[in-house]
Amino acid sequence: MLILHCYTDTTDKSRFKRRNDILTSVDLIDYQKKKKYPSHKGAIAGLLIVFGAFIGLGGYALWNLWIQYQPEITAIITLLSPTLADNLWLLVAGLAAIIGLSVLLALGASVAARRLGGALIYIGAGLMNLLTWGLVIFLFITGAIPLASLSASWPIMIPGLFTLLITILLFTVFRDRVRRAGEIIKLTGQVTLDEKGTFIPPLLAMVFTLVSALLFAGILVYFMPQVLDPNHEFMLETDWGYIVGIVVYLFVTIFFYKFAYATTSGITYIYMRGEDPSLGDGVKASLGVIGGLVVLSIMSVIVVIVQMVIRAVTRKSGPVGRGAGAAASGIMGWVWMLVNYFTIPAMVAEELSATKAIKRSIGLVRKNFVDVMIKETGVRWGFGVLAFMMFIGFGLFGALFGWIWFAGDIFMTLIVAIVFTIFAAIPSTLVLRTFDIVYVTLLYVFIRRKEGDITGKVAIPASMNAELDRAYNKAQGSQ
Repeated sequence: MLILHCYTDTTDKSRFKRRNDILTSVDLIDYQKKKKYPSHKGAIAGLLIVFGAFIGLGGYALWNLWIQYQPEITAIITLLSPTLADNLWLLVAGLAAIIGLSVLLALGASVAARRLGGALIYIGAGLMNLLTWGLVIFLFITGAIPLASLSASWPIMIPGLFTLLITILLFTVFRDRVRRAGEIIKLTGQVTLDEKGTFIPPLLAMVFTLVSALLFAGILVYFMPQVLDPNHEFMLETDWGYIVGIVVYLFVTIFFYKFAYATTSGITYIYMRGEDPSLGDGVKASLGVIGGLVVLSIMSVIVVIVQMVIRAVTRKSGPVGRGAGAAASGIMGWVWMLVNYFTIPAMVAEELSATKAIKRSIGLVRKNFVDVMIKETGVRWGFGVLAFMMFIGFGLFGALFGWIWFAGDIFMTLIVAIVFTIFAAIPSTLVLRTFDIVYVTLLYVFIRRKEGDITGKVAIPASMNAELDRAYNKAQGSQ
């Protein structure tokens, strides 16, 4: 697809900032043009050992569990075989329909994002207010919460009040920033349409998450079945294997997700710099900073373990203690998310170490906190609208499919529609994850461009670039 390129040549060197004492002359686009990326063979070898050991041990456990429970499993398969054989064509047709519909609706979500832009934010805000306040109104109407006890039931209105406050801010104080966010949403749709490879890394990450969970479950059941007992008390002397296992499981899962994030972010960044990236370019960009991704993954594992410890310690306390533990764990996760908001895009684009990329991210978040909050509220609501449309599309197609296949049987039509709607969670999650990565990377590129750090051609249509600049200037003027 042809893209109009907007050429920006910023000659005023005073606009170039040294951003928190981090100044780098390295840029991913230079490696892409030379087709030569940094190599970190030592880190790759270490990762292969860790991943190989985890997969090998998990595979060994599953194989032995298969041998141990083969009669039971075989009996279940034998019991289901006639049903599967009788409905083989239905299963094949249903699977093909789900895959085809997933691809079609994912592309449709990209088209909708490109066309609607900021309108998605306002539609999402309306739906969120409808959901949060609709639940409260329903409880009052049905008498579940009497009006007389309204003052005592105020906590249930907190989500609605928060949503209403954010909506008012989006329509008033932040309206120019919302315009800018809307243009970035349009560009997100454009990028995912032109570079469909951006969907592949998040898809592989989703698959690996399921595989790693299965392998870890096999390791637990075969090697450490005692930890599955609800009354089991953990002892470091006897259960150290479980601790090692969960650390390795968390590491491989988190690392794979971050590697996928870096790959899609790399593809997006190269595209935005006016080049034509391939999936291989994104993978090479991730491999170029693999050491930083390893360190970042280890940090994330530590954070997750601390959260688990907090929840475990407070679980045996009273309701107040459990609530405090859940709040502390949630706040820790939220802060870690904010700290690392731009870490991976900065790491990939500027070849920074983990600590420098985190420092870079903190500086960008501090200077652009409102834009980050708009992304995490209004834009996320807008992307949720696209996911909701996918669920509706799957449900309607499932109903049509069931009606045709079962010759108008209403009950079976309803069952098929429900099954299709459940399966919609897979493509909708994929679209949301991909859009999230692409949007954050685009926001990162836009910020660097306004800092004067990125000059030359960028793959932004001229009309969109003008709207971005107008919205940015108005937002800056209102500060």
